[in-house]
Amino acid sequence: MDPAGWQERIEPRKARQFATGVLYGIQAIFVWLYLTDIIIIGAVLFSAWVAYDYVQFYTKEIVSSSGKYVLVTGCDSGFGLSAAKAFRDLGFGVFAGCFNENSGGAKELRAGKKVEIVPLDVTNDVSVGECVERITAVCGKQGLWAVVNNSGINNQGYVELCSMEAYHRTAEVNLFGAIRVTKAVLPLIRKAKGRVVNCTSERGFNPYPQNSSYCISKFGLEAFSACLRNEMQRFEVKVITVVPGNFSGASSITNAQANANLRELILNERSMLRQEDQEAYPVSEIDQLLNAVVEDIPRSCSSAQPVVAAYVDAVNNVSPKRCYMVQGMGRQWGDPTILMARARPFMPERIMPYVEKVIIKVFNR
Repeated sequence: MDPAGWQERIEPRKARQFATGVLYGIQAIFVWLYLTDIIIIGAVLFSAWVAYDYVQFYTKEIVSSSGKYVLVTGCDSGFGLSAAKAFRDLGFGVFAGCFNENSGGAKELRAGKKVEIVPLDVTNDVSVGECVERITAVCGKQGLWAVVNNSGINNQGYVELCSMEAYHRTAEVNLFGAIRVTKAVLPLIRKAKGRVVNCTSERGFNPYPQNSSYCISKFGLEAFSACLRNEMQRFEVKVITVVPGNFSGASSITNAQANANLRELILNERSMLRQEDQEAYPVSEIDQLLNAVVEDIPRSCSSAQPVVAAYVDAVNNVSPKRCYMVQGMGRQWGDPTILMARARPFMPERIMPYVEKVIIKVFNR
């Protein structure tokens, strides 16, 4: 063995190890500086955001409700019913769009003043046209101050077990219904230089599994609102989105009966698959999914007030926000669905499923 040759082979290896260690050290320094900068910049931006919200809240100017009219869709129950009452109490003239003129919500609103019940099926062109004719007859000269597109339905299920009819129905109400109503009233809104308020959802940001039909409709409504906002700027019309978090206990679209109907639809769709495909989706797994929805209701916010407050601010604030993300949940420390909606644009999509599991586990303790 040649000692000199061995030494020659050892020294370059040590040199490479030393160089690698130096390189890793330099990288660690840069990573530390980068993370420090991120933390500092994030803290500054968060402080600025909180300060901006504080100033906006305590210096906001309120729009006079005198002679102004608001159309709210989906007033048979839930957010729509509460919103119609709130606008009425603030002095706005209210057109309450009700799918069923004899619903409990319609009867309750009809008993009060300054609320006109208008039959409205947002999926039907004729119904929407007749609704707008009635509105035009009342406020055609000054225009319509605001439309609150509140109507919505829920739907869940695996993609393979969600029928095309269910996809169409969900989108027809949640997305195309809002578009149909907005297009019909835009001339009146432009005349008043008013507002379009669209109720989307945190699921317009969070693409949950077993929620594709609902998420599609809300992602689409977010996109529609953003495009319309850019178009309407030159007319001084504001387009605002309200993004509720977990309000399944306050909204009428989630309840035990709706879940039972949904289970029947999903099982019917499952029965049309081949046997081997049916085995991929056990009935016990479907029941577990649907039961989780009902079990989540007690953890959700049971009051519509936070969402209605966002509707009200969007309509009567001279300078409303473009987007109101409304914390749900029945707990004081926050709503994980809203937290994920806020965090998602800043995190790699690959790790979001793991982040979601951790956040949900922490918040559901």
